[in-house]
Amino acid sequence: MTHKIEVQVSELRQITSWLTEVDIEFVEISRPGTTIRLTAEAQQRGALHESPLPAVPGGGTAAAAHVLEGVQKQVTTVTASSVGIFLAAHPARTTPFVSVDGHVARGDIVGLLQIAQLCVPVLAPIDGRVLRVLATHGDKVGYGTPLFVLAASA
Repeated sequence: MTHKIEVQVSELRQITSWLTEVDIEFVEISRPGTTIRLTAEAQQRGALHESPLPAVPGGGTAAAAHVLEGVQKQVTTVTASSVGIFLAAHPARTTPFVSVDGHVARGDIVGLLQIAQLCVPVLAPIDGRVLRVLATHGDKVGYGTPLFVLAASA
């Protein structure tokens, strides 16, 4: 059985621009007998994942590698585990789960991802302090979207 599905190029452009805005790599829509997959190229995405390297006193490749290694061990970026709407607070409350400079323990709920009617907790992967909150309450996020930056507790 053949189904004729007509899609306007302008509609595809709008959908791909939405995907790029929220850093979603791809979307796949399936129905019996039909699957459509839209993929954003890597060069169109990734602005949210770039972070500047720390300044290294005295410069030098070895010094830079040493500082970068220490930074990677001490800082963790918490990312979205799926597509959804980021919630900084429970829908029935106004107080956010965490704030900048707040302390978290491994396994603490730091936010929620709302997927339709389901709210999935975003958990702190380490004990530490919240350095940055990268997502705003109500933001549409994609898999892997950075949500928080945590500094490991000493």
